Amino acid sequence: MKPPPPPGPPDIGDLRELVEQWARFTADLAENGYSFDLDNWLNDVDVRELVLEALPMFGREEMGELGLALEQADRTFMAATRAFRKCVWGTATAARERWTPEKNWWYFRTPHRSNGPLEDELGRIR
Repeated sequence: MKPPPPPGPPDIGDLRELVEQWARFTADLAENGYSFDLDNWLNDVDVRELVLEALPMFGREEMGELGLALEQADRTFMAATRAFRKCVWGTATAARERWTPEKNWWYFRTPHRSNGPLEDELGRIR
């Protein structure tokens, strides 16, 4: 069996879609707070990790206004969240992935306006 072909060049459209998804999430979070559970929160903040992983593949010229949109979404997220004492994925995952509050700050924040079930789940993170 023949190995699959190597991946093609990165597509700025894929990054644009991720940034737009992040921006929609942060705007909704700022406006409405968060009404879902921890699994949903993890999925939502994982989008920002995917953005981080994709950024080195694109230059400033390719990013253009996309970079500004990302900065605005990040500011919105910071304003709508509070620092959390540990990684929302847990300390073992943070150590394995080498996530830090400085580099992967989205994993170390939780919503200002939340809900009881999410807060309960956050309280059980180890």
